Amino acid sequence: MNPEKSRSTVKTPWQKVHLFPVVAAVIAFLYYGRFLDNFFTFDDFKYLENMFRGPMDVMLGYGQLRLVSNASWWPLFEISRFNPFGYNLFALFLYFFNAVLLYVFLFRLLHDKATAFIVSTIFVASGVGADAVFWKATNSSLISLFFYLLTLTIYVNYRRTNKGRHLVLSVGLFVLAMFSKEEAASLPFIIAVIDLLFFNGREDKAGVIRRVAPYAAIILFYMLANAYIFNYLLHTQADPAKLFRFRPIYSLIGGGTAFYLAPDGFVRLDDPFVYVTALLIPVSLIFVKEKKLLIFGYAWVFFTFLPQSLTGLGQFEPRVIVNSISRYLYITSIGSSLVFGAVLTGIRERFPGKVRFAVCSLFLTAFVWINYSRVQSRGNEWRASGAPVEDFIYSLKGVMPAFPDRAHVHVVNSPTGRAFIQQAMRAFYGTPDILWVDDPRTVSLKAGDSLFVIFYNPGVGQGVEVLRLQ
Repeated sequence: MNPEKSRSTVKTPWQKVHLFPVVAAVIAFLYYGRFLDNFFTFDDFKYLENMFRGPMDVMLGYGQLRLVSNASWWPLFEISRFNPFGYNLFALFLYFFNAVLLYVFLFRLLHDKATAFIVSTIFVASGVGADAVFWKATNSSLISLFFYLLTLTIYVNYRRTNKGRHLVLSVGLFVLAMFSKEEAASLPFIIAVIDLLFFNGREDKAGVIRRVAPYAAIILFYMLANAYIFNYLLHTQADPAKLFRFRPIYSLIGGGTAFYLAPDGFVRLDDPFVYVTALLIPVSLIFVKEKKLLIFGYAWVFFTFLPQSLTGLGQFEPRVIVNSISRYLYITSIGSSLVFGAVLTGIRERFPGKVRFAVCSLFLTAFVWINYSRVQSRGNEWRASGAPVEDFIYSLKGVMPAFPDRAHVHVVNSPTGRAFIQQAMRAFYGTPDILWVDDPRTVSLKAGDSLFVIFYNPGVGQGVEVLRLQ
């Protein structure tokens, strides 16, 4: 027996260890740990306000049938109340677990620990979808991807073992993903691509359709449930339907921004990464010999962005009061990570071990360095958005511990938009009866109503002065 061969085939305990969870934990905490005390902002207050309304308000959130992710606010509120730390920690944990799930999924699909490690490290180190962590109201993206990756992992087990219970479990997990956020609707396409590239789908196209059908049926059920609940029962439109917009060119090219988009969601034509990305596609197709992973990455970018693209919001024209478009690319950034990973692992086919190790190390170091600064900058922006509202709310609570029923309020020098201030006051005072008025001089009040004008002067005296007019 050749002793060298014997030693090479026996795995040591160190070789069996999967180091990625440690790497993911370090990167996730390095990026987001200092922002765990970031206060609530914008639409966060609507979800907090819903805690003082009925169960239907909680489950429908902002007018979406995201029953699973909306329901997560109940335990979060019970545990953390108005302390943002618990909500931020929950998002950070999900961000970490999603990266680990991606690693597990790729390892089971490819049986290649190095490739799974590289791709998952790029994903967890990307700053593209940072707003999915920073903005507590969008934890639906994190929750949906958690079940999405679990669905794919169990589906790969099903394809390996052909055990029916794995398929049933995979379909059940997809229900949770779909009812967490609509972006999960891309999953049937991803399953079809997996079958075609990594299994026998090209020889059994009827089998691909048969296996995709249960997931497509869940999407159809979700759409019908939305129409029935919102259009028929509530006589309104679901929020995604209100924002729906079909833009074929945007759907085709918009996902490409996942390779370089800054967390603030703006596309800047002076960003050199725009042009690096334009060169990446032809170069990668020429450079990478084994193209399965590369094609999978580009397919992931297109198909996962497709549901996200059917909206009037977008990177090229952010026109809403809250510019947080990059969160739509959180799931899509897995595709760009796959492409980067395919290029890096393709180096194995062309260069010796020391060279490929050096290239991969340099790329990952530079990638972390660039994205770390981007995430820190974005985290500071979110902190700056929440700090004035935190100061206002707690200063107001110190001056006015409670408001009477049917209180009408107007805030002079408001720290944020009127809708958000109204929601914040309703949440922190535990009553949905507080109403904002645009002009206290012209408002028409009923018997028993009260009217308050609140002056917010940060840094002056108590910071807040309350004047009751009626």
